Amino acid sequence: MQGLATDKGLLVPEQIPSFPAGAPEIWRGLSYPDLAYEIMSLYIKPTDIPEDELRELINRSYGTFRESDVTPTVPLGVDGLHVLELFHGPTFAFKDVALQFLGNLFEHLLKRKPGSRITVVGATSGDTGSSAIYGLRGKQGVECFIMYPDGRTSQTQELQMISVTDPNIHNIALDGSFDDCQAAVKYMFNDTAFRDEHKLAAVNSINWARILAQIVYYAHAYLKVTEAPAAGAPPPKVSFSVPTGNFGDILAGFYAKSMGLPVDRLIVATNSNDILHRYFADGDYSGKGVAQTISPSMDIQVSSNFERFLFHMSGNDAELMAKLMGELESSGTLHPTPSMLSNSRVHMDSARVPDEEVLSTISEVFATSGYALDPHSAIGVAAARACGTSPGVPMICLACAHWAKFPDAMGQALGGDAIGSKLTVPEPLASLHTLPTRVAPLPNDVNKVQQFINETIAARKAA
Repeated sequence: MQGLATDKGLLVPEQIPSFPAGAPEIWRGLSYPDLAYEIMSLYIKPTDIPEDELRELINRSYGTFRESDVTPTVPLGVDGLHVLELFHGPTFAFKDVALQFLGNLFEHLLKRKPGSRITVVGATSGDTGSSAIYGLRGKQGVECFIMYPDGRTSQTQELQMISVTDPNIHNIALDGSFDDCQAAVKYMFNDTAFRDEHKLAAVNSINWARILAQIVYYAHAYLKVTEAPAAGAPPPKVSFSVPTGNFGDILAGFYAKSMGLPVDRLIVATNSNDILHRYFADGDYSGKGVAQTISPSMDIQVSSNFERFLFHMSGNDAELMAKLMGELESSGTLHPTPSMLSNSRVHMDSARVPDEEVLSTISEVFATSGYALDPHSAIGVAAARACGTSPGVPMICLACAHWAKFPDAMGQALGGDAIGSKLTVPEPLASLHTLPTRVAPLPNDVNKVQQFINETIAARKAA
């Protein structure tokens, strides 16, 4: 539940476990919850959570999804690509896969100590916030504060957050960028007195439990697009193209590969905020300010989880990582060693996709196959096409969100009358604008944010 380590670093497992003998093949045919149990139990032992309790947590978490297969994989019909649909949870975004589980996990752990309370503080560029809110609303012992950059999410994303008015949910519209929100979260976790007083817990992908939950859908997708190999034949391989801003989603793919999933290539797909692409292409990891794009969930220039990847690329050298992250914090630039950069390129390729290419990709794919990609998912498809595919190796593009969360971008790509004439907004998204809302607009000042949290919790206790 802690999320951020007390020395400002990120928590990682002491060891990355390997798949058991015969896996993933021995898991072929399992339901999504049963597959999730097999993978999560490699990290969560019965001494942590008994088997029956872990299975119940998993089943309850994925029982909220509209699709029984939880994260289905469908052929796109374009360039031999497949789409991994991660948007069938309560908020129509991939982050539900992890945050439905995390919300139930927090509640389970708190019940072990009656009367215990935690304060969740999170930052969102659009989707983490609503997914966290839907995972934590009404949870006993949990106060949830979510900061988002005012005016820099889609209207649907904002309404999904601020229309949840449960007493334990508190939204903050911060006058700044997502990076400002994220910096405020890190500041509060590093403020020892504040952290300890409120028992802070993390829902952003700095919380490793979120990464763990996301590993599952890589294995699930692999088993869906491949067939069992003939006796004595090597297992088939797959590749993944992953739209990413904070690097957590593709980091889960890296861990899946490290555990034994037969992965050929991982493609880092960025929008115009291309710090990750610049790192892989030129070794340049320096912030250049956040540009506002039609894929707002990826409008990020400081990718929290990239620190974990670099740690592994350094040979798990914690001392070196502390030095590099200190330089990044002070100068805005991280200087990877030559071996870190070369190791990184062994595991991942990258591509940058500007807005005009995002729109053309949405338009072309819809015209060809009738499939509607949201702008983030379109970045994954465009990057896969730019990087090319290996013969005989399926390319799976992660579809991060439902198109209906981004009506403005869809109108630009498909025509202003697309929604209604070509596409129908599903419920409950269609009626979000009719719901009551609650939000606190705050300046980009962490002291003001902490004051709001102090006053809100005091009022809640008094009530």
